Amino acid sequence: MSLELTANALRLTMRDRELVRGLDMRVAPGDVWCVLGPNGAGKSTLLRTLAGLRPADGGRVLLGGRDVESFPPIELARRRGFLPQTIVDAFSLTVMEAVMSARHPSLPFWAWGESDTAPAVDALHTFELEDLARRDVTTLSGGERQRVNIATLFAQDVELLLLDEPLSSLDLHHQMKTLHELMRVATEQGRSVVYTVHDINLAFQHATHAVLLDGRGGALAGPKDDVVTSEHLSAAFHHPIHGVMLDDELFFRAGRLNGTPP
Repeated sequence: MSLELTANALRLTMRDRELVRGLDMRVAPGDVWCVLGPNGAGKSTLLRTLAGLRPADGGRVLLGGRDVESFPPIELARRRGFLPQTIVDAFSLTVMEAVMSARHPSLPFWAWGESDTAPAVDALHTFELEDLARRDVTTLSGGERQRVNIATLFAQDVELLLLDEPLSSLDLHHQMKTLHELMRVATEQGRSVVYTVHDINLAFQHATHAVLLDGRGGALAGPKDDVVTSEHLSAAFHHPIHGVMLDDELFFRAGRLNGTPP
């Protein structure tokens, strides 16, 4: 796999607000990028723009050297997958049917539902969903439904995975499982991953690169050790954030509002 995603001088706005000003980033095969920033900073807007689902307000997004906005939808769906924050079930499907729906871009119309179940079966196994395969998705808990959403993205079998808040509704085990699998497919299969997240420490432990938005147009992008620092985090989140070492590993803690050290 060799698909590269790049943003050149990317500018994003929302109504009269400038969210991102002049962002440059290069997502190479095998990279795992986390997108951090306060609420309303533009994390979801950035992800949707990288996915080709909204136009950039300046600059360009290139996928494999080609403007992402130039792809026909079916061709784009064969190259990148996008998991939105919210998925609304308009009608009943079994879990297996929901996961199999991701295979649509890869199948000729007449083969729909007839074959190519291996990626879906593998995704169900990966996210511990085999026992739910025959369940109606409308009967699942929020966490179970989110695992189905993630499994569906994996079954799409694309080179670039873009996930908006994939950890929402998941318990700790399945948060760690999801992040582990994202790192695994990047490391072992050369896929590229970009995901938004609120937990700084989980992101820092499960990413190679980071984008940090401050909500005022500022955006830092690069290797995680260069971007995710106490100084940069404190400035972006408008709150003191301190780095602490525990068993030779760096963690970040927010300062208490009463001014005492964390």
